[in-house]
Amino acid sequence: MELASTVSPSESLARYLTSSTHYSHEKHLVKPAAFLPPPPDWRLSVFRIDGLSIEEVCVIGREKVIDKRTGRALHGFADIKARVFQDLKLAIDPDNSPPRHASVMGWPEDKPSQKLIAIELAASAKLVLCAH
Repeated sequence: MELASTVSPSESLARYLTSSTHYSHEKHLVKPAAFLPPPPDWRLSVFRIDGLSIEEVCVIGREKVIDKRTGRALHGFADIKARVFQDLKLAIDPDNSPPRHASVMGWPEDKPSQKLIAIELAASAKLVLCAH
């Protein structure tokens, strides 16, 4: 499936969860920590997942995210609509490197503002766990 050059507001994005601190299995929710952008470039890595099965999304996470990080496990992903990022004035750059990858940009530089945005994102995300 050929992806559009821009990300539609209705498009589903996956934020891979590589730490148990990123979600609550018991409460079945994504925690704000999963959405905090890493310094120094403040670009949050997401993948465009429309048209994919849960297993296909998990395979991409294992191959493109986990293989690069030794000692990390893929727990699952946060499924969230692009509209949520866009409504919070964040930009989505569909760089497609690796395929289906996009970066969420335009974050404020101060940590308290980032945390407030992360809380909003987590509240709108659906937790999907990957089989091990």
